[in-house]
Amino acid sequence: MNKVETADNNSNMNEEINDKNFNEDLNELEKEQQSQENDKNDEAPDYENLYNELQKKYEEKEKQVNEYIDILKRTMADFDNYRKRTNKEKESIYDDGIMDAVKNILPVFDNLERALEYNNENQSLIEGIKMVVKLFKDIMAKMNIEEINALGEKFNPELHNAVMHVEDESFGENEVIEVLQKGYKYKDKILRYSMVKVAN
Repeated sequence: MNKVETADNNSNMNEEINDKNFNEDLNELEKEQQSQENDKNDEAPDYENLYNELQKKYEEKEKQVNEYIDILKRTMADFDNYRKRTNKEKESIYDDGIMDAVKNILPVFDNLERALEYNNENQSLIEGIKMVVKLFKDIMAKMNIEEINALGEKFNPELHNAVMHVEDESFGENEVIEVLQKGYKYKDKILRYSMVKVAN
């Protein structure tokens, strides 16, 4: 074999080796790229699972918020009931105080009115008593204290206290024909029942 043929053979062998190396490098590079792509796919976020997790957290928070709102509403309702109850109790205490005070004063008022009925001799004394009685009536009117109507009315056990009973056809059935002691009420509460005589 001559030198030229040997050189050609060497050249061909080198080219084959180079081709083989190139192919191996190319294959290696393709494998590496494939591996990187797989790694990227593995690292890519799972949006559906992420969405489901967020949705679950949102529903939990929404439930918690609704529970807080419900607690707040119940607390506000309880406070409103407490405020109304307290105001009612205060009003009741005030009313009871007025009623107790007026009950103690009523006998004085009764005696003043009796003095007007039975004393006709001293005119100046009568005028003075009339002024005191009028003042009493004005004060009681301002305090929402009213006299209970009785004379000529039908007997009402919620307002009247019957201490005498007579048979008299000239009067209607269960008619109050005489008031022995006037009754008074404060708003819708009875301070004192009217003491009355009832016919039939």
